[in-house]
Amino acid sequence: MNGMSVSRRNLFGAFLKPLRNRVTAAKVADRVAMIQGRYCLAYQGNFCSACYERCPVPGAMDFGDGLPRVVLSACTGCGICHEVCPAPQNAVLLTPRRPSMNG
Repeated sequence: MNGMSVSRRNLFGAFLKPLRNRVTAAKVADRVAMIQGRYCLAYQGNFCSACYERCPVPGAMDFGDGLPRVVLSACTGCGICHEVCPAPQNAVLLTPRRPSMNG
């Protein structure tokens, strides 16, 4: 042995990564973030702007009056806001995007 080892998790992860990326891209387009006020630290009177600060999509999050809000028309459903939410019970829910009424 030359001192290098590969775990089964890493081996299968590398093998399945291209497939996982395609599935994830399809799912992301069909979902949108939603902030659940009952769990959000900012809505409970504490300062928190983690989701707003880390959102990679310009205009997808608004932070008016110290409260984060998702701009549904700009949200891509990437899930980063969900990943960075520090609340004990995650306040960001990723839900299926409702079909547009405009066609």
